[in-house]
Amino acid sequence: MKRARRVKAAPRNQEWLLTLLPVFPLVLLVVRLWYASRQDTQTLLLLLQSISPLGLLSVALLTALWVVPALVLVCKVLGTLYWISARRSSWLVRAAERLPGWVVILAVLVGLFSWQLRFLPTLMMLALAAGGLMVRDRFPHHEELRTAFCYALPTMVAILAYVALWPAVAAALAAYDVATVLLLTLPPGTAILLTGPVPEAPARMLTHGIAVALAVFAPFLVGVSVMRAPILPLTALQVEENGSPRVLVGYLVASDDQMFTVLGRDGAVSFISNGMLQSRVLCPDPGEVPRTPVNLHGWYVEQNVASWLAPTRPVLAPDPRCRGRSVSDPETRGGAPGRHEGAGQGGATGGRQGR
Repeated sequence: MKRARRVKAAPRNQEWLLTLLPVFPLVLLVVRLWYASRQDTQTLLLLLQSISPLGLLSVALLTALWVVPALVLVCKVLGTLYWISARRSSWLVRAAERLPGWVVILAVLVGLFSWQLRFLPTLMMLALAAGGLMVRDRFPHHEELRTAFCYALPTMVAILAYVALWPAVAAALAAYDVATVLLLTLPPGTAILLTGPVPEAPARMLTHGIAVALAVFAPFLVGVSVMRAPILPLTALQVEENGSPRVLVGYLVASDDQMFTVLGRDGAVSFISNGMLQSRVLCPDPGEVPRTPVNLHGWYVEQNVASWLAPTRPVLAPDPRCRGRSVSDPETRGGAPGRHEGAGQGGATGGRQGR
């Protein structure tokens, strides 16, 4: 009965909101290219001509893998928490009501494989809170179920999480990594506080305030992630000019049987003739460089489950060409041919954190 009244109170004629879903990623991709071209129209047109649309969409897809689960879980938790606290309908309650259980479970599974290790305790907190609130809402007269899902299960999972994460917490304390310590220790103990009602007076301000803040700042966070995401391979090319070698580090836009087109880090476009090219090597993206050495049995806190389980390549010394330094004899360096990308050379493996 309560559920029927909440659905009936939903506003009508909001299908136009669905048309905005594909517009936002498209705008982000165009802005990403505009940012990469340093606001130069001709460079932007060159990038649009050379870059595959599938590569652009992959950037938005990889960003959505961690954004969508967070939005789904936070909306479900805040909407249900406000309903059981105030028993009043609102736009947040209606949004949570429209998220079925299988969508919440799917969001948890996607987040489990796409979120970094340091964010998995937060994912666990949101999943336990969503489950406990759904049990409290749907079975208000079953005291045993509320005790099991709202108190016993979060407490047991928190104890197991602290035991499992203690090596990483200790490593973060030793490295003075305060952010990682907070991300690994606060969420497990906070989950039990989110499975019950809050006082009715501050309930709306608390739940709707967090939801509005998330709705305001989420596009900016997504935009920052898209702006930093690589859309072209970072390549170092050693060329010969006037008898002396020179290294050009930039993003490879296109290549054919006559020349290479390279977008420099400063936004300048260079056209390199094949006759001038001595060697080239694939370099690691600066965003892949690890920022903390904290790990849990070889699983670094900046890695997700998918990247941790994936096979890795051996880590070699960084290639000097990726730092803008030429090599005297690229033909014999590491036994790799000079005119092919150094797929096994150290510049392309620097982002896996020395596992």
